[in-house]
Amino acid sequence: MKKVLTLVIGAMLLIATGAEAITPKQVERIDQLKKEVVQLFREGKFEQAAPLLNEVLAIDPFDKTAARYRSLARQQAMEPFCKDAADAFQNEDYAKAIETWDKLLKMNPEDRRFASLIDTTKSLITDKTTNEMYSHAEKFIQEGDYKSAINELEKILAVRPYDRRASSLLNNAKSNVVDVRTKKLYDQAEAYLKEKQYDRAIEEWKKILDIDDSQEAASRYIASAVREKMGSLYIDAKQAYERGDYNAARDHYNRIIADNPTDLDVKTMIARLDDVIKVAQRIDEKSPAGDMMRKAIALYISVDGNRKASMAGAWYAAQLHQSSLTTAIKDFLERKYASNLSTMEGPVGDMNIIDQYLFAALNHIYDGRYDLSIQECSIIIELQPDNILAWKRLGSAYYAIGKKDKARETWEKALKVAPDDTELKQFIRQIK
Repeated sequence: MKKVLTLVIGAMLLIATGAEAITPKQVERIDQLKKEVVQLFREGKFEQAAPLLNEVLAIDPFDKTAARYRSLARQQAMEPFCKDAADAFQNEDYAKAIETWDKLLKMNPEDRRFASLIDTTKSLITDKTTNEMYSHAEKFIQEGDYKSAINELEKILAVRPYDRRASSLLNNAKSNVVDVRTKKLYDQAEAYLKEKQYDRAIEEWKKILDIDDSQEAASRYIASAVREKMGSLYIDAKQAYERGDYNAARDHYNRIIADNPTDLDVKTMIARLDDVIKVAQRIDEKSPAGDMMRKAIALYISVDGNRKASMAGAWYAAQLHQSSLTTAIKDFLERKYASNLSTMEGPVGDMNIIDQYLFAALNHIYDGRYDLSIQECSIIIELQPDNILAWKRLGSAYYAIGKKDKARETWEKALKVAPDDTELKQFIRQIK
């Protein structure tokens, strides 16, 4: 892990600052300091690297890359203590966890993250109770007992009225509460579907919509059944927009919607393809930037695509190669995601967006904001499925919130990408 990390750091740190007020001699000194920092990072001597980075910033206070990696050096120096605290927390030795975080707070009195972790741990009883209610609610939803799920989720919202997760699950549970009049029709449709009698199943769902046209689930079931009937056409459409042929994808989806006008997802994708075609009818460029543009647009077109990964992909494409097309794609998605940009960290300085989000993911773990770390790592993996460092940090974030099965599953997926990674094997052994 350190080897991969330091190679990335080395590539970033060896970039000259280019500040106009700096003399050639100072630029030479900065380059030398950065080379020494690279070597210290390779040797795991993070504490010794910090003062060198301080010297770089004393010469050029606007060197954002050095500033970020100075923070990283400090974090790496604190990592053994943080690991001890996390292990204590996972073993429910809360007193030891609090004691370790208190030591870190004394070592770094300006860093208030540890105070937050201490407060969070002290309020564990409340959080444990809430987590139990979440577990119950999710179990009820899986079993189809939506009324019981609603009861549990309303209890959570009584204590935490602005809890987005609880609100989202509650809306989902309520949308699945089926009227007695339609239950038999749903059951009959499901029976037909199991027998692959798609047309008869569709007729039952249409009867439901005649009774209650707000039953969005019935519309989606109809769309799903037609999707199975027309499976190859759906596959062709998806493959077309993933390879950057947006006219062909739209033609395929228009054929689908002619036979299946209830498919709300396809209607959405046709509208998005119409917008994309105004910017680029196809993207054929065979390069890392071209691949990233196609990935960004594909995530935008897909109804369940990761919006933040789409925007990050466009930024990364523009960083990889500045052109009229990468700029147009970036500007297009920035307009489409205008309401989401305030919740994202845009490109900073000369650090590429992948390294930037890897750094942010680690930072969020130290902050105890594991949800944000999961979000950042998921964005990276969407764009670079073989990024082992992102997989490792994603698993670590899941582990930190007690989702050990999810952590193991994440690390096992990573091991398929890097079967010889000894650190991943160690993580998996420790969790079993």
